[in-house]
Amino acid sequence: MNYKEIFFRKEYVLVAFIFSMLAIIIIPLPKWLLDFFLIISLTSALLILLISLFIQKPTDLSTFPTLLLILVLFRLSLNIATTRSILSEGHNGPQAVSAIVAAFGQFVVGGNMVIGIVIFTILVLINFMVITKGAGRVAEVQARFSLDSLPGKQMAIDADLNAGFIDDKQAQQRRKDLASEVSFYGTMDGSAKFVKGVAVAAIIITFVNLIGGLLIGMFQHDMSISEAGNVYTILTIGDGLVAQIPALIISTATAIIITRSNTDEEKFASGTIAQLLKDSKSLVITGVALILFGLVPGFPTGILFGMGILLSGIGYLVYMIESKQSNAFVDFFNPAPTSKNQKLPPTDIEKLKEKKKQANVQSEEKTLDKTMKMEVLELKLGASLLALIQGDSELLDKIRGIRNNIAGQLGFVIPQIRISDGTDLAMNEYSLNLKRIPIASGNVEINRLLAMGGIGGASISGKKVKEPVFGLDATWISDEQKGEALTKGFTVVDAPTIISTHISELIKKHAEDIITRQDIVNIVDRLKESFPVVVDEAMRITTYGTILRICKDLLHEKIPIVDMLTILESLADIGEVTKSPEILLEHVRSKLFRLVTSKFKGKDGVLHIITIKPELEQEFTNKLQEQHGVSHLMLSISEINNLVIKTRELIKSIEAKGITGVCMVVDPILRKRISEIFEKFGFDLPVLSHAELDTRADFAIDGTVEF
Repeated sequence: MNYKEIFFRKEYVLVAFIFSMLAIIIIPLPKWLLDFFLIISLTSALLILLISLFIQKPTDLSTFPTLLLILVLFRLSLNIATTRSILSEGHNGPQAVSAIVAAFGQFVVGGNMVIGIVIFTILVLINFMVITKGAGRVAEVQARFSLDSLPGKQMAIDADLNAGFIDDKQAQQRRKDLASEVSFYGTMDGSAKFVKGVAVAAIIITFVNLIGGLLIGMFQHDMSISEAGNVYTILTIGDGLVAQIPALIISTATAIIITRSNTDEEKFASGTIAQLLKDSKSLVITGVALILFGLVPGFPTGILFGMGILLSGIGYLVYMIESKQSNAFVDFFNPAPTSKNQKLPPTDIEKLKEKKKQANVQSEEKTLDKTMKMEVLELKLGASLLALIQGDSELLDKIRGIRNNIAGQLGFVIPQIRISDGTDLAMNEYSLNLKRIPIASGNVEINRLLAMGGIGGASISGKKVKEPVFGLDATWISDEQKGEALTKGFTVVDAPTIISTHISELIKKHAEDIITRQDIVNIVDRLKESFPVVVDEAMRITTYGTILRICKDLLHEKIPIVDMLTILESLADIGEVTKSPEILLEHVRSKLFRLVTSKFKGKDGVLHIITIKPELEQEFTNKLQEQHGVSHLMLSISEINNLVIKTRELIKSIEAKGITGVCMVVDPILRKRISEIFEKFGFDLPVLSHAELDTRADFAIDGTVEF
């Protein structure tokens, strides 16, 4: 590291400043150096005051609490240095101590000991009893309020993020700003105590200087008590004023900063002037009142008349601007981008009116755009459930987890779920909307737990309900009953878990309605980064619309689209041979045989299947008819009823043996039609074709449908 890095790096400057404070305390300073440091103290106080007036919000000076501590230590070290100089050099005259101290002691207070004591006492009282005490109280309240409002502000950030108003980067920045705000007000609560302590220390130091000076003057320098009192009192008062004026300025800056609203979007100085001059009536009434006071005998008539006329004139000009009747007056405090003293002609006023009108129209359009924005998924919460999304919300964390899990399970990223206040819902009700249409709702109690199941038909006291996700029998219980419920084998869940599980199941159920062409484009674009040849060839043959239809059909039958590479390869294989959606779908499904087989395996790792009697299946095949490029299975009503009834009976008999997750396997040309029949009857039975089976998997044929 060279010398330039040492002298010009900011942190080293601060380190040097800290070491200089230690030097001031330990080493006696010459007169010129002491004056230099006293000027630095006064300059730094003025600088902090001006910064406090021009910052837009308190956290713009986030280092202020630490800076305040450093300045306090600096002033205390100067008090020690001036005390040493007064007691050691005071007998040689005020100029031998410090030019600054002598000036404050002789010129500012006129060399009068009584005047100096009175002024010093007033400054100490103002600083200690008014500014410092008030600033300390405000700091305590701000710190408490900032902590109390933290959950609500975090909820607002999460709500804006979930609603899509901000992105992840903006949300991170808002959270960072929020953490900075809370930390700032918390540290300011403690830093205000430093300012109060300095005010107390100033009083003690003044008495020490005064008593010590009298003793040294009389006993060491053979001065009379009046002579010693005159010399050392003037020096002590001068030193006290030199210390108290910067302290008063710093205290004022502290009070200005911590009393500022953190939502202010304008500088304190310009904002205050603009707000004071905003009401023309108040200005005129105040001006008239001053003029009336000027008529009172003995009052300074000229000054009161002058101030009254000035305020009345300003009020009149403000009124003229408000009523749009002045073309010549330019707002002095918020000037327009024109040359100095330039008047706005009438044409410019009209242009400004037109611009303002256009801005209002644009603002209204933006509001309408937000209102009309299509939210694919929206979770609406009743009034009592809004507490679930406040602060460190478990529900919000679970919803974020849903998006990640669904992306891995289904193969595409679902849009952000907007969370809103369901004013039309009951207190404990929630509703999930898909493209503004409610698809499901439920009721939960945020202060209770839901117990489901139970070993051997065990029961537990509580409110009996049907849980909203799967329609199972359940009971709302208190927190104290949780141990009992777990002991009896119940599954116990809370409200956030119920809502998030319901959302997850609904998304899986309606995945085909959620996915869009844009999702397909995004998936294909990501795939192209790794497999450009496959994507280029497939997109030369097919379209995004065809891919979307295939994906919707797959999702409709609970087959995820995680293997988009195989889907595109399959479409590229036969895309030039046929454009029939059904043929393309069956071909894609056959290429996804490993995925399909794995998807419908039972918990034991075995694919449990049932079949249709070969003769019956052949009879169904013979009844297939093609119309307008689409095949139709022309079965009679009795045949359809028999197929559904016999299949239901067979499934029930299999499930009675403890086997779940059974699938039906049929010929590929029948698969789609058989699946549609079961779906129309609300029969949730996966129907696969022989071509979709992985021959290396374990199979178990558990029955055959025949009638």
